[in-house]
Amino acid sequence: MASNEQPGRSADASARGSSLAPPPPPGGDGNGVKGGKRWPWIALVAVAVVAVAVIFLLPALVAQRGVVPIAGDESAPGIGDAAKISDSDPRADAEEVLQRYLRTRARLEIARAGAWAEPQWSLAADEVAKGDRSFARRDFAEAGALYAGALQTLESLESEREPRLTAALAAGAAALADDDGESASAQFELALAIEPDHDGAVRGLARARVRAEVLVHMGEGERAETDGDLEAARVAYGKALALDGDYESARGKLELVSERIAEREFRRAMSRALEALEGGRLAEAGEALEAAASRRPDDPALRDARRQLAAARRQSRLSSLRREAGVQVRAERWQAAAATYEKALAVADDAGFAREGLSRARERALLHQRLDAYLADPTRLYAAETLADAERLLANVGTATAAEPRLAEKLSALNRHVAQASRPVSITLRSDGETEIVIYRVGRLGRFEERRVELLPGSYTAVGSRAGYRDVRQGFTVLPGAPPSPVVIRCEEPI
Repeated sequence: MASNEQPGRSADASARGSSLAPPPPPGGDGNGVKGGKRWPWIALVAVAVVAVAVIFLLPALVAQRGVVPIAGDESAPGIGDAAKISDSDPRADAEEVLQRYLRTRARLEIARAGAWAEPQWSLAADEVAKGDRSFARRDFAEAGALYAGALQTLESLESEREPRLTAALAAGAAALADDDGESASAQFELALAIEPDHDGAVRGLARARVRAEVLVHMGEGERAETDGDLEAARVAYGKALALDGDYESARGKLELVSERIAEREFRRAMSRALEALEGGRLAEAGEALEAAASRRPDDPALRDARRQLAAARRQSRLSSLRREAGVQVRAERWQAAAATYEKALAVADDAGFAREGLSRARERALLHQRLDAYLADPTRLYAAETLADAERLLANVGTATAAEPRLAEKLSALNRHVAQASRPVSITLRSDGETEIVIYRVGRLGRFEERRVELLPGSYTAVGSRAGYRDVRQGFTVLPGAPPSPVVIRCEEPI
């Protein structure tokens, strides 16, 4: 067997080296995690083939050396027992340890150890190559020791996989915290070699790869901020944060510069608002305060300015209503004036002008209503009670001022109607000298052939009666200034 082996590596080792080569790093091109998506499946298939070769071909290879391997022996000694293998058969012991090494190597190749376990991975392979050479020299004890050392190295790597992943992730995060994108990329790539598609490593590598560009934008933002160009600084920090949404430095800088812009715009808007308030430009002041509120809605200065604006608007509204009511008063539109004063009191219930004005407007509106009722139907004054009420009204009102020409006109008209209703009109009554004449609400007039009486304007009923004759009734109306035709009352129908 020794005469057929090549120097530096046995035929068995050559077969192992060619069939158990480590899979390529993530991505299929060795450049990171963003390569093709099919390489994990290809790698798994390749490693599965290698595992099958180890399980089924390894015993035949070892058998060529004249030793029957103990394949699948689960009671094989552990790492600490490697030095305690029985000395009774050094060759068999060496072959046993070699089998365990190959099985462990197959598991680690599935775990892609070749991409993350250097230099231990290559050192173990070198130890096995030395063991092969010792085996070729038939120095089985030395070969067994070398195989055992290589096995122990791989078993250590197998137990270190998770700690190495944790350490790589931590180192990558620390490098990111130090803005060292290159080192962070290397650490996250290592983590992805240990565990492909690890979410934290994928995100970390993506952040690390743009860190240099992020830092360029951060520098632009800091220079713009130093120059006082806050808008440009905000744009630059925004670009940095868009590249890496988890970069707290960019987020903090963006928040600070945005706050400074908001503060500046708030103060500008407040200045415009106060200036407009002083100038009485209330609409402009309101717009400016809305702009200020969009920047700092809870600022105490904004609340004070809003109170000032509300007071100014209230006063402006009251002034407007006062002017409107004044126009209505001068036009003697008392109902409208009363409604305007009520609006003013709704704005400010302590507005003295509105309280006084409302009382007078209501009084005057009622006066005009009463006057209009008399003037709309002057014949109502022909009733004694109504005439007396009108006379009392005229006496209480007195004379209208020059500021109320409509009232003066109505008073004058009512005075004329009252005077006419109070002035008796002479009328002629005719009869036959036999008929007794009575006029309701006037009295008994007796018998006569013709008589003149003075009657106030109004409607009257005269009744005639005569023994042996049917009574007669005669209604007539007395109008002011126009005596009626003679009223004839005779009882002419015998009973």
